[in-house]
Amino acid sequence: MVRAAMGALTESVLDFLCGDLPARAPEKARRIAVTGFIDCIGVALAGADQPVVRNLLKSDGGGKPEARLLLSGERMPAAAAALIGSAAAHALDLDDYAFGNHTSAVLVPPILAEAEVVGASGARMIEAYLAGFEVWSVLAGRERDYMQGAGWHPTGVYGPVAAAAALSRLRGMSMDETRNALGLAVAAGAGVMDNFGTQAKPYQAARAAEAGVTAVRRALAGLDAGPDALDGAGGFLKVISPSGRVDRASAASDLGEDWYMAEHGLNIKRYPVVGAAQRCVDAALQLHADHGPDVAAIEHVTARISRDHSSVMQFRMPADAMQAKFSLEFAVAAPLIFGRLGFAEMRDDCVRRDDLQALMRKVEREEGPDDDPVYPVGARHDTVGVVLDDGTALKSEPVHRYRGHGQNPLSQDELRAKFMNCATVTGAVPEDAAADLYECLWRLEELSGVVEIPEISILSGY
Repeated sequence: MVRAAMGALTESVLDFLCGDLPARAPEKARRIAVTGFIDCIGVALAGADQPVVRNLLKSDGGGKPEARLLLSGERMPAAAAALIGSAAAHALDLDDYAFGNHTSAVLVPPILAEAEVVGASGARMIEAYLAGFEVWSVLAGRERDYMQGAGWHPTGVYGPVAAAAALSRLRGMSMDETRNALGLAVAAGAGVMDNFGTQAKPYQAARAAEAGVTAVRRALAGLDAGPDALDGAGGFLKVISPSGRVDRASAASDLGEDWYMAEHGLNIKRYPVVGAAQRCVDAALQLHADHGPDVAAIEHVTARISRDHSSVMQFRMPADAMQAKFSLEFAVAAPLIFGRLGFAEMRDDCVRRDDLQALMRKVEREEGPDDDPVYPVGARHDTVGVVLDDGTALKSEPVHRYRGHGQNPLSQDELRAKFMNCATVTGAVPEDAAADLYECLWRLEELSGVVEIPEISILSGY
């Protein structure tokens, strides 16, 4: 077999990762990256007591105590810390996302783990995060079709390569070592939509984080990979493409010149449901605040949303909180009843309440068109409408960008409030410890390393 030469796309990715451009990221991109660390760590602390985390801990085989688990005193191999930390970050589906992928949950835990191993500074961690994030945006942006529509969970698919890219930069690996790490990470790229609503959904993200560590470690140990594993005729981008409409030939010439992070930012969620539902939650809360409709008088509810976003939310009558995260009916009905959507509502007993189940049955989806000029799989705006038993029709204002979206970002006070709520919700982290951790993380770029981040207790028995 005659192997093809390394493609222009791979070559440009390697030039970026092994050159000086990540160190020259714009200040806006670095600042937003810090919010990614803060938000990820906060939601991971909230998710630390979820069943997926406990079950992964039960299956952990031990090993060299290289890194802290979620900044606690529990130490384990870096790959295991990345795996379990990522699972915690994604367990509640409250973590940030960008370009349809849950980026920080896959990037932050392995960066923290490996940074502790190699003694990397906070500035280097931010640099690594941005390197992985920007490469991820390029690879995902090459695909013209909707990955979720073909059944792929893109976080689990692209995440291993992005995590390997970040850690290659963190460790200052050579071009050959980095190329091999990316090629090895391809072997772990997987994840399907039919795992949504189960523990396998956060596990898919967690495996991506873990794979970044193992790919880099094995590349450093001498394992090699095909030079065209990313962009070749039988390579990663071609194989995962739903209909082959992927640009795998052209170089990423603007990588490191145009920064996705600086231009688009991160989408930081306020509600623990899938990102596709966030606008409808805002719309339902607006209706509740403006009109306070009597729930018993509601005859019909209409949620207008894009077809592609609707397809992500497959549970029309969720049976438990795991399924409710991916239910548009729940995301609309719960705010109309409670006037909020937070941890208290994301419990099995709440999801199964008779009044909530009854209102969910009245929610009708009005799908399409998918006409968002920036993100074509979305509608230009989402709305929620209610018809009461006396014929009164109420309708929310159109929601174009929900609060927390990269184009409508949270204020620093709002980000802090979310972090504090997440960090303290399990009762394991005292409020003063959470506040100290938050202030420390804001200074991440100034820290000499993970050693300066306070150690916290996440749960008894860890």
